[in-house]
Amino acid sequence: MNTDDRYLLLPYPVCMPAFGGNVNTDDRYLLLGPLSRDRIVRRNSTEFMVGGAVYYYSRLLSHLGVDHTAVVTLSEDDRHLLREFPSKTDIIPLYRDSTVEFENIYYKGDTSRRIQRSNFASNPIEIDDIENIAVEDWAAVLAGPLLPSDIPLETLQFLGKRHRLYTGLQGYLRYPHGDMVRLKFRNEILRVLEAGSGVFLDINELRTVSGDLMGALGVLGEHCGEVIVTCGPRGSLISHKGSLIRVMAVAAERELDPTGLGDTYMAAYVHMRRISGPEAAGNFASFMATKKLEGEI
Repeated sequence: MNTDDRYLLLPYPVCMPAFGGNVNTDDRYLLLGPLSRDRIVRRNSTEFMVGGAVYYYSRLLSHLGVDHTAVVTLSEDDRHLLREFPSKTDIIPLYRDSTVEFENIYYKGDTSRRIQRSNFASNPIEIDDIENIAVEDWAAVLAGPLLPSDIPLETLQFLGKRHRLYTGLQGYLRYPHGDMVRLKFRNEILRVLEAGSGVFLDINELRTVSGDLMGALGVLGEHCGEVIVTCGPRGSLISHKGSLIRVMAVAAERELDPTGLGDTYMAAYVHMRRISGPEAAGNFASFMATKKLEGEI
């Protein structure tokens, strides 16, 4: 274990975070990314469900009573999946030849470890697809690609020039190894960071940048003012303009629904970030992610 791992494994004091101020529910958010068909395998159970970062963003924002519009790709044959979105979500479907599919196998029930497979459907959201809606007044844009092809760099750059843009980095790190999903950091991903206001990834994804975790954060921080790393039950790390903030985890009373925790954290963080600094936003996001884990969102 290296020094950075010891730093991340320090015991966290677990408490209920305190939040100052009121979250503005008048904000409007634009969400972009694919809708996926997911197969979830945990120990002796298998569950089929709708997935995708945008789906989980919408669940959190609906839970908070916040207006949002989701631009999603899927096949027309799967349009019935749109009914799984919360009723408060305004949906703009972009129909493609096929819907992306993922199988998530959680190792011995451990929610922080999984084996993942995909059909690697290519469903890019191009500038032409969102050019008209992009001119509207959005509090922020949340980009949730599942694969590198989902939201091309040009689309991110187009949105980032006009809005606060936060991007889930995991989709750009994925690549196919047969039908298995592998993670790899490529230098062109740095341009993804430069396109927006902030990026999100988890601790395993951070390791693709470098085994030296603090060094990896430094590399990403040179290209983006706000880098948020979720570390499961160990909380999260936020690199903000050269400063490092460690956010406590909030203990869950029960673990019912682990899928989409990082996406829930991201949507909660971006929303709270409108009225607070990164530490308060991280505390709020950690609390909401735990509520998702407990099955309340």
